[in-house]
Amino acid sequence: MRLNTSCHPAFPCRMHFSTSCFFRFYPPVLMNFLSELASATKQNDFAYFRELNARLGTLKAANYDVASKCNLRCEGCLFFEGEENEGHEDSRSLAEWDALFAADAARGVTLAYMAGAEPSLVPDRLRAAQKYIPHGIVFTNGTIRLPDDIFYRIHISSWGVDEIGSSLRAGDVLTKAMNNYRDDPRAVCVFTITSLNINQILIMAELANSHGLPLTFSYFSPTTRYLDKLENKAENDKAYFRISSATQSLTLTQADFAHARAEIVRAMVAYPETVQYSLHYDDWVTGDKLYDIDPVTKIARNCGFRITKQVHVHVDHQPGKGKCCSSNIDCSNCRAYAMGQSTYLSRIREAVRKPDELAKWLEVREIWAKLFLNANNSAKPPL
Repeated sequence: MRLNTSCHPAFPCRMHFSTSCFFRFYPPVLMNFLSELASATKQNDFAYFRELNARLGTLKAANYDVASKCNLRCEGCLFFEGEENEGHEDSRSLAEWDALFAADAARGVTLAYMAGAEPSLVPDRLRAAQKYIPHGIVFTNGTIRLPDDIFYRIHISSWGVDEIGSSLRAGDVLTKAMNNYRDDPRAVCVFTITSLNINQILIMAELANSHGLPLTFSYFSPTTRYLDKLENKAENDKAYFRISSATQSLTLTQADFAHARAEIVRAMVAYPETVQYSLHYDDWVTGDKLYDIDPVTKIARNCGFRITKQVHVHVDHQPGKGKCCSSNIDCSNCRAYAMGQSTYLSRIREAVRKPDELAKWLEVREIWAKLFLNANNSAKPPL
């Protein structure tokens, strides 16, 4: 599972924001921007805004593919069903990983996105990272429990219950993952919504609640290779295109999005303390024209990831050279939760002058903090 966000000057000489850069200021600070925000925001919201900034400080993120192997074969896998990660040999020593994280911390990185194929296969690399980088998120399938000394936030991907989940992941892993992280304060369950599992959203909320885990949602975002296989009516294989076809795939229609939203509402009503999700964000991310797509390159010109300075490191420590941190994904269909929230939150300048829009933005920002930051358990980097 691959994700990345990076600090960036989204607004030159002004307040800078992305999902990985909560509140970052570059001199000179424009106080009139804060004045705009203060005047447009309820006093208690603005106080929370400032308190969170003071508590967390500057957040500068980098994304690391720390593993090149996985113990599952998920249908349409973002990591393996594409070209971006091919040709990178996993041969770096633990000492080299340690040196990489130390160097990145020295240049200001404070938030590590630990991804790749399956990061739980390499816990020592996670330990090396947290020696130097105080905040982090591990994106995992949850089948291997990470030791308690790893204090980073843990996002457990879920693709469905019973037969549906098993068919999409080539194995029944949900029960094991949920039991591994029962009542674990580090863990968040992320349910990837596909065309096949919409009716399981409420069931998933019930499971998360019974296991003491918060739940959020992401929408399946197909890779270009996956879509090409559908269009060309490719034969199924034994890897990452096992069950899909031109007549039945994981991709979602506008009708599917409407159905999913209704099921999410049911889950939020039934388990309000468990479900951590914004319906305002859902309305935005499921829109018809989410991104401005270049007609020639087919690349999104206004993606929150692409307007940032990307920091993405492959498993061989080579810098990523793709269009973004998850360049296997088809831009016009990209609705993965970290990418989508990054784009939504990067557009603060569009929201700040509209009270209704700003209230929505503040809601998404607060939920992002709950999902991605584990401030109480994060360590301080070495002096």
